[in-house]
Amino acid sequence: MIPIYICDDEKPVADRLEHIISNQITILNGDMGPVREADTPERLLDLQTKDTIPAVYFLDIDFPGRMSGLELAQKLRLHDPRGFIVFITAHHDLAFETFRLRLEALDYIVKGDYNAMAVRVRECLTSIQQRLASEQPKHGRYCTIRLFDTIRHIPVETILYFEALGFKHTLCLHLDNELLEFNSSLEHFAEELGEDFWRCHRGFLVNRSRIRTVDLKCQAVILDNGTECPLSRRAKTEYNAQRKRDAK
Repeated sequence: MIPIYICDDEKPVADRLEHIISNQITILNGDMGPVREADTPERLLDLQTKDTIPAVYFLDIDFPGRMSGLELAQKLRLHDPRGFIVFITAHHDLAFETFRLRLEALDYIVKGDYNAMAVRVRECLTSIQQRLASEQPKHGRYCTIRLFDTIRHIPVETILYFEALGFKHTLCLHLDNELLEFNSSLEHFAEELGEDFWRCHRGFLVNRSRIRTVDLKCQAVILDNGTECPLSRRAKTEYNAQRKRDAK
């Protein structure tokens, strides 16, 4: 399920929008919801950091005395770079400003006409549903990591291996064309990624789909790009035991 947020300080507008969205989710029979309302940007940020991502955000622009909807969108982008942002506003032309801020807004819905809003909301949700469906077979699973104040969603198929560095709780994520250093533990990702990854050494967690061969003599795991990761004696024993089970 992909959560949906509404952030508007006008309660009648927020309630009407919630009604429109809930009806459209039912009509589309989409894997979306629940719909959550927040009357301030701060409240939305608090809710969002505790929920799953990506998400859909319907944001007002004007919050007197508080951060604007554009500033809110910038903060959301740090935590949810793949989320879908829709501005609900009385302003007719925001395209240039959102482009300048690199917010990648999905749409701009003008407040007022209830029927017109319903049509635009339906178009947005339909587009989101189609995008999510098209992404799934192409990109498959994602692994989420935090780099300082930024959240990254890494396609699992691009991961070669995780390496524990000499510093406590510091990992290096080896991708096809990038190295990322961040704070976490191999235990966390071993549990999260499950059987698709192999703890071939106490300091290495490798992507099984990227393994070309296991060299028992040299005690090395050789990946499809030629990189070698060490093979511990314990992992070697487990590997041999699995080979015997598979041969039966």
